[in-house]
Amino acid sequence: MIKRNKRIIKYIFFCFIIIIILIIFPIFSYHKEMNINPLQSFYKKGAYHMHSIFSDGKGTIYDITKAASQLKLDFVILTDHGEPNIKASKSTSWFSDVLLIGGSEFSLNSGHLAAIGYKIPEYIFPPEPQQSINEVINDNGVCFISHPFDDKIPWTDWDIKDFTGIEILNSYSSARKTSILNLLSFPLQYIFNSNYALLNTIQYPEENIKKFDSLCSTGKYYGIYALDCHAKLPISKKIQFNFPSYKSMFKIFNIYVKIDKEIEKDPYKSASTIVSSLKKGAFFSVIEAIAPANGFETYFITSSRERIEMGSSTNSIHGKIIIKLPFNFETNIIVKRDGKIYKKIQNNLKHRLEIPVKKPGVYRAEIFVINNKFNKIPWIFTNPFFIGYRKRFQEKIETNLKKSLVDREGFFKVENNKLSTGDLTYNRNPEGELITTFKFNLQKEREKKDFWSVISNRNRFDLSIFKGFLFETRSNKKMRFWIEFRTKTKSSEVWYRHSFISDKEWKKIQIPFKKFYVIFGNKTAPELNNISSIFFSINNANAFSGTQGTVYLKNIGLY
Repeated sequence: MIKRNKRIIKYIFFCFIIIIILIIFPIFSYHKEMNINPLQSFYKKGAYHMHSIFSDGKGTIYDITKAASQLKLDFVILTDHGEPNIKASKSTSWFSDVLLIGGSEFSLNSGHLAAIGYKIPEYIFPPEPQQSINEVINDNGVCFISHPFDDKIPWTDWDIKDFTGIEILNSYSSARKTSILNLLSFPLQYIFNSNYALLNTIQYPEENIKKFDSLCSTGKYYGIYALDCHAKLPISKKIQFNFPSYKSMFKIFNIYVKIDKEIEKDPYKSASTIVSSLKKGAFFSVIEAIAPANGFETYFITSSRERIEMGSSTNSIHGKIIIKLPFNFETNIIVKRDGKIYKKIQNNLKHRLEIPVKKPGVYRAEIFVINNKFNKIPWIFTNPFFIGYRKRFQEKIETNLKKSLVDREGFFKVENNKLSTGDLTYNRNPEGELITTFKFNLQKEREKKDFWSVISNRNRFDLSIFKGFLFETRSNKKMRFWIEFRTKTKSSEVWYRHSFISDKEWKKIQIPFKKFYVIFGNKTAPELNNISSIFFSINNANAFSGTQGTVYLKNIGLY
């Protein structure tokens, strides 16, 4: 019996050794391809989607930029969680030779949105995705949908428009989808070869790419590789590993941004130059752990010899795509038109390719390194050329009230927490329109987290024949407010909310009932024939304690 047990133990030990060898051998045999080309002066190489101690990351901004400097990166884009994250947003600065660009990753109703280049507002960004997108884009910033098909936090609202693009690859999200064997072997692999370990958790992002191509059929959108780096690996609430490090992650994905002017000493002007290129789609994404892409370039030449840069559009439908590949290793190139394979070039060693184009469409390329272990994932992912591009039809905005709600003084009453204040007055302008004027001052109470000031009407309404609210607003400064309503039956009460921005000039606001979301009660479509109250409010969910101001409302009604 003892001999038998010894044999079993030896057998288990032998199997364990074999498994260890199978895990470790590929690690030592893996190497990235050599590329001795210098980076062109009109490209800047950086890393996108970082988290620091300003949210749930492990390191400081000094740790991050030190790691980036060691790898000679030109910039790093910080996207700490917050709406916005004030500290991260204000962190844009030069740290030695690395430009840190501060931004945030917003947690919205439909998922996460990473943004940079926006002005830091005096209020909290809205939870409605289109509202937040509009805010960032109107500030000439950029915003990318984070990990759109993540297992834990996917993006759910695809009715939005005018955002910059989506993450084609997200290393953190991809790692969660990898096999159990890869996860179990990851720590050991990481010790010996971090490049191999991290790449081994990445798969071809088929779902992301399919959605990206679908988006490009409706407008100009761009794809980006995202590190989503935290410099830690949480196992539970109390246990975490302090890897993968920032430096090891910077070796995995990089973005190459083409600039149209020299980088300046002023960090905000320099950041604006990078953001401007991202906004135009003048960049491509690279798996740096497969090979550096120094020397790569692509552009479109029209039949009239006009040069169109990546991310741009042209009305011309005749020309050729130029792809420069000054590398000494073989590549496979797939050029896609409207998401379908247009041209496939295998075992390529040519340093320059010309792809003729004779039809309109959205053209882009995926490039793979053949003799690399990870030859199934795109080494280079370019942004599209929009050939024969036509602008989309603009959505019509409703202009006519079907029913006025506030046609008399005294429609609303003021409500607020104990320390906040509110004052409500009514008057008519020279045109005879009733102006509702609401002055407020928000103050937080020590024992309570919530604070608010609202104008309310707690009467019953049947709004079932209407599509939504329509009103006009202005305020003494740019602020964000809520319009809310509640439904009430014998069995339950449900609260619905949507935000809007008010500024110094009058503007018309249209909000369909279907765009309101539930903040209390069962998440169901509203019973519009059972509305029990209507509110215009400002509170701790859209403003900070100490906020004060005046908002004016007129022509409040329904369409």
